[in-house]
Amino acid sequence: MAPDTLPQSLRFLTDAAHLLATTSPQISAHLMTQRNSFMFHHNLQQSDVQRQCVCGCCGHIMIPGHGSELKLETDKALRPMKSRKEKTRQPAAEGKSHTAHKTRKRFKCGMCGSSTTIDIPPPAPIHRRRLKLPTKTPQGRANQSSVYANTSTSHDEPVSTAEPAKPASANASSKKRAKTRKQGLQALLQQSQSASSKPQGGLGLSLSDFLKK
Repeated sequence: MAPDTLPQSLRFLTDAAHLLATTSPQISAHLMTQRNSFMFHHNLQQSDVQRQCVCGCCGHIMIPGHGSELKLETDKALRPMKSRKEKTRQPAAEGKSHTAHKTRKRFKCGMCGSSTTIDIPPPAPIHRRRLKLPTKTPQGRANQSSVYANTSTSHDEPVSTAEPAKPASANASSKKRAKTRKQGLQALLQQSQSASSKPQGGLGLSLSDFLKK
């Protein structure tokens, strides 16, 4: 078969085998066997999806529930149980090698009874990123610290209990004005008395001095 026509021939055999899978399983298996032989002669490898759909021995299209069986197996179910002490003594590298392919799919052909095993790769490791915590203090804590500081300073310093000055009433203002007037009159009287007690200008003689002579 020419290499140019190989993809078309493989596609034709695959489609024809799937169309005859339920009505003529033997003819369908023969067509898939021819397809597998063409791929083998041209050094083409089958993928895991193709291997789990078609039996590699007889070419039967395996459908779970229609004669074929599918089982999931793990390494824990295959190897015998070990004691806890032996598990703890195993190094970490050995433990990782056992869990490299711990799950596999096993397909049993409903026509010839052969089994096809496909390993399921382990899931990719999850890298968790550590979130950096903010260095700033929250607003609630800052408010609490300011409140504590204010209360401490209030305990140290004396609290002034003086009430604000109340506005003077009308009677108080009138009394204040009368008092100022009285003080002004007293000042005027003192000035007049001091002026009268001072000696007048001249020789300092009065009428009584002349009468005596």
